[in-house]
This record gives sequence, C-alpha cells and structure tokens, in this order.
Amino acid sequence: MSRRVSRRAALKGGLAAGAGAAGVLGTPGVLYARSRGRGGSLGDEFGHVPFSVPLPKPKRAMEVPSLDPAPGSPAALVGSSAVFHGIAPEFFANHPVHVAANANANDNERWDQERFMQGGGPNGEKLYHFTMKEGTHEFIDGVSTKIFGYADDGDDGIARFPGPTFVERQGQPIVVRYCNELEVETSVHVHGDHTPAHSDGYPDFYVLQGKKRDYYYPNIGPRQNARPGSGPEAGNTGPYELSGLPTTMWYHDHGMDITGFNVSRGLAGFYLIEDDLEQGFIDSGVLPELYGPYDIPLALQDQQIDSDGQLPYDFLDHNGRVGPYQTVNGKLQPYVTVERRKYRFRILNASNARLYQLRLTGSDGSQLPFLQIGQDTWELPHAITLNTFELSMSQRVDCIVDFRNAPDEVFLENIMLQKDGRKPDGVDPEEGLFQLLKFKVEGPPVSPSEDLSVKEGMPLRPFTPILAEEINAVRRFVFERRNGAWQVNHQFFSPRRSNAVPLLNSAEKWILENKSGGWLHPIHIHLEAHQIQKLNGKAPPPSLAANVGASSLDPNGTSEIFMKFRTFTGPLVFHCHTLEHEDMRMMAVFDPRAEGHPSLNNGVRAHNSSAFVDEFGFTAEEVSGMPIVPDSEDLFFDATGDVDRLEGRGVGFEEFEPGELELFPPPDNPGVALDEDDDD
Repeated sequence: MSRRVSRRAALKGGLAAGAGAAGVLGTPGVLYARSRGRGGSLGDEFGHVPFSVPLPKPKRAMEVPSLDPAPGSPAALVGSSAVFHGIAPEFFANHPVHVAANANANDNERWDQERFMQGGGPNGEKLYHFTMKEGTHEFIDGVSTKIFGYADDGDDGIARFPGPTFVERQGQPIVVRYCNELEVETSVHVHGDHTPAHSDGYPDFYVLQGKKRDYYYPNIGPRQNARPGSGPEAGNTGPYELSGLPTTMWYHDHGMDITGFNVSRGLAGFYLIEDDLEQGFIDSGVLPELYGPYDIPLALQDQQIDSDGQLPYDFLDHNGRVGPYQTVNGKLQPYVTVERRKYRFRILNASNARLYQLRLTGSDGSQLPFLQIGQDTWELPHAITLNTFELSMSQRVDCIVDFRNAPDEVFLENIMLQKDGRKPDGVDPEEGLFQLLKFKVEGPPVSPSEDLSVKEGMPLRPFTPILAEEINAVRRFVFERRNGAWQVNHQFFSPRRSNAVPLLNSAEKWILENKSGGWLHPIHIHLEAHQIQKLNGKAPPPSLAANVGASSLDPNGTSEIFMKFRTFTGPLVFHCHTLEHEDMRMMAVFDPRAEGHPSLNNGVRAHNSSAFVDEFGFTAEEVSGMPIVPDSEDLFFDATGDVDRLEGRGVGFEEFEPGELELFPPPDNPGVALDEDDDD
C-alpha cells in the first residue's frame, strides 16, 4: 500500500507546487495540476447529444449468504487482521439496548422482530459485502471517466455511480462488510438513519486503506416512550415511533477532510426502507411496489469535467465545488420512457454545493405539479401539491408525478442560477434554465383502477410533534467564517472534542444561526430527525413542518429546532452539507449520554484509548473501531494560525455536561447563560 492520501497531504502537495497550482488527485498516488478550462458550449467538445441516452436505475444491492469470518466472531473483532475495524457493540444480543428493546411485552415491539430475521448472519441479519475501489463511468456518453465507486461483491463487483440501492425492511437488521481498496481514507454514513456511532460514519471512524469494517444497521427507529432515565437498563421503552421510521435515505462517504472529494468522485447511493404502514399503502395500491418499475430514484449531482474527460478537484478551494454538468443518476441529460400513469420519484440532491429549484415543463409549455409525500428520510403527515421546490444539498423530496394527461414530452428542469459555492444567485427561468431529464410519455392513460390512488390531502404517516414542555436544554450554534475557514461557535471541528452532551433520550431546543455573511449553509444533524419551530423567525412551510434532516440557513438566517436524542450514545456530528465547508471544519460533535456518564471525547483522548469505558462497559477502541489513530499527530493542516487547539472549551466544562437544565450561552460569552427571552 502506498502513501496515505488525505486533504492534509493534498494541501501540503498543492502548496509545495506553488501558489495557483490547484491540487487534483487523478491516477493513484499522483498529485497534479488541474487542466485548463474548455471552450464552447456545454459538452460540445465531447459530442454530447441531449436526451440521447436512457436514464439508468441503480442496481439493487445483492445479499450474500455468509461472510467469512462471521460478523462479531473472534476472528472479526476490532484489531483483527480479517476485519480490522470490527463491528458495533450494539450488534451483540447482550448489549443493553438489545436487552431493553426485547423486554417489551409484544413481539412486534422487539428489536429483533422474529418474522424479519431472515438473513444469513449470526442472529438472522442480512449480509452484504461491498468494496470501495476505482472504476470508470460515462457521465457523458462515450467519455470514460475515472471514479470511485461502491462495488457490490454479491453481484458483479463493478464500481458504479450511483452505488447499488439497498432495499430493506424495518426491523430486519443488516451487516455490510466494507473493504477499502482506495488510497484515501473512507467512512460510510447512511444519511438519515438511526444507527450506532460505530456505523454512523463519524469522520475519523475510518475504513483505512486496505482494511475492512462491518457496518451494523439495525433498521429501526426511535422508541416513542423513551424518556430521560428510561435508558437501556429501564426495560420497556414502547413501540417504534411511526413518525420517526425512515423511508428514503442515501449513503455516502464521510471521511474527515475528504468527504467532498470522495463524494464528487462517486461514493454515494440510495438506501430505502419500508415498514408495515408503507407496505399497507403498497398492498392497497396507494403507492407503487418498493423499487419496482414505478418507483424511481433520481440522484442529482453536478460535475466538473476537464478536457480529458476526468474529474478535477481543487483541495485549496473550500468555497464549494460547483460544476456545469448537471447529471441525473450519473448521466448528463438522459431520458426515461414512462406510461401515462402515476410514478413515484425519490429526488436526491447529491451535489457538493449546488442547490436546485425544480419544476416539470411539458413540450407544450404546460407545468405539471409534484405531489409531495415525503421530505428527506420521512413521509409527510399528508400529501401536498408543489408546483416547484428548492432542493438543498443532501435533501430529498419523495413525490408522485401524474403523467396521465401529460404531453408526449416532459422535462425536469432546474431554474436556479448558481455560479459558485457561496449561494445561488436566484431563480431565473431563462439564464438559470437547465433541462436535467426528459420524460418520453407513451401509450394511453391507464384506468383509475390500475393507477395509484394517492392524492392531495391523503393522510400518510402520523406525526408526533416534540412538545415545548419536553425540552431539557437550549443550545445556540453559530456558523461562521473566520481565519479563512469555517467554524461553529468560533471553533474549528475537532473529532476529539464534544461540543454538546445531551441527556440520552431527552429533547432539546437548538438555535442554528448563520453569521457567515453572504453564504448559505444547509445544516444536517445525525441520529434523528429534527423539527423546525421557526425558520427565519416564521413558521416553516408545510413541506418542512414535520420531520426534516437538514435546516437550510440562508445568509443571516436562523432555524429554531426541537430534537430528541434517543437509543444510541455517540459521538455523532452535525455540520454544513456544503461538503467543502464540512471538510474545512464547519462541523461539531454531540454525544448523548445517560446522566452522570461522560462523553467518549474529552478534548484530547484518542479514539483507541483503553482508559475510557462507557456506561455499557465498552472501550473507546470498541466504540470507534479504531485500533490505530492515524491522525493523532496530524489533525489539522500544520500551518501557522490554522490549528485550533484540541483543549478548546468543550466537554469537561459544566455547561456541556449531560442533564443541565439551564439555557446555554452564545459563543461570544461562553460563561453566561441566555435570558429566557433572548432566544426569540
């Protein structure tokens, strides 16, 4: 294995090459300067013909009958040669979170619902084996481009973008053994999932080069009766909360300092789940078969493609990577043939920094509506009609489009003008117009009895709001630009520092503020949904009024949210999903803990420390899966003025400890609590 490649190495290489040399990784282990720009119209030099190639639907992930060695076996524990990073402690049936869930009286409230334990794993888990490796892909027809991809070893082992789609069942756990054959660190995050810290893609819980990690996904939601003090030892936490069960998720790389690079090169795919409620909709014809012919995911990702057909990446540009080639499922301006009936589309913004304003336009100039049934990971309380909608980075809109009375051609269009990663320049149907996808509509309209019966206003999923009286603490987080990089509460991200330690199973109010000037920041919080109470001082629109996975902060904008912290301890992160902002430290850590128990992070503790033992008896090494910590002496960029001290104020100071009932201070005055009315 050759040298380890990271943002830190790339920065050093780029700086060594001299100012103006933009570091770009291409062939393995080689750092070279970016090619000069192209002339002519979009794709002209490549002979691109719009809407001449079919839209690909990502292949379904294929289960394998077994993994050798078996997950959780002695030969596959952390530090082993076979599975160096081990598996989450929560995988084991004697872990307290299993014991608590299985103390429930009803079988359908158990974690391991027997009717779904149908896989080949030690406890009935479904098993997968994926390899992260280099491959080639044609974003533009006939142009071979090097990518990173998730290769399904249960299928043909070919690296693809988007990666294979996981199609799963709530209550059926899975284990995915990821092998890293790339020359960069990786860390896999299932975006929107409720999952243990070991499997959540914490930025430096890596899959190191040449190593493997078993990612354990229980495919559950939070428990509706979980309260502070009703931790794993307390027994009955009730059934799963229906409004918190996931439907449309995606998985992508989350490696520290290198997420933007890895995702832009192809490390992303869909992860879909259904539960009893959604299966009922499918059985009754309200919604189409899960991942069947009328359920189509659409991953939107813009690209920079140089004159050699390759993907340049400038490690010195942390403003946000925006490119002119706006692709759908990895293809530039594809087409898809549809019948005159209703279809379900799960639309994902998988771009690093581009926002979309989407609409549907017929060849006759007519506008078709979207019937939205889900926002981000979760279905809405009822279906709502949208004529157009904004899609920020990482967001998903789950929607129905009715083609029964459509013209023969319909175009999915982006009308958001955006020139760089700062923020969009506004909706502009002329200068900003980009036709992403053409629908070729064929055949006669299907009869109502053959079509989906979902319609506007139809109740979908019960919504459980977080109540003001449940709030245990209030915290304020300010997102800003300082010293040429990105910070949260005047601090660069450190994986060794927890910025908040919520009480496990409690609810908190967070005030998210954008004070970075004319920049936009979509803030994603791991572990659970959050519920927006006020967006820029006003009630959120209906599409954002239930569970969401990201709050998009306009310049000088604020989002006041309620959120719960159930089931799993951390550490976990929240961050800007403009990926270059995230990589340049606009990220912070929270670590839910039972009262009286400290965070795994204390500001300096390495994640392979044997000195730390959590409330369940597991060491830092077992929680993190990191027998070695490659960044222990190189957390930042080794440049004067660019190092945020790890001993910065955080865990160990009383305002960050679990169980505090006071309101938490703004960063400019870290020792003074907010007044009750200062958070309005």
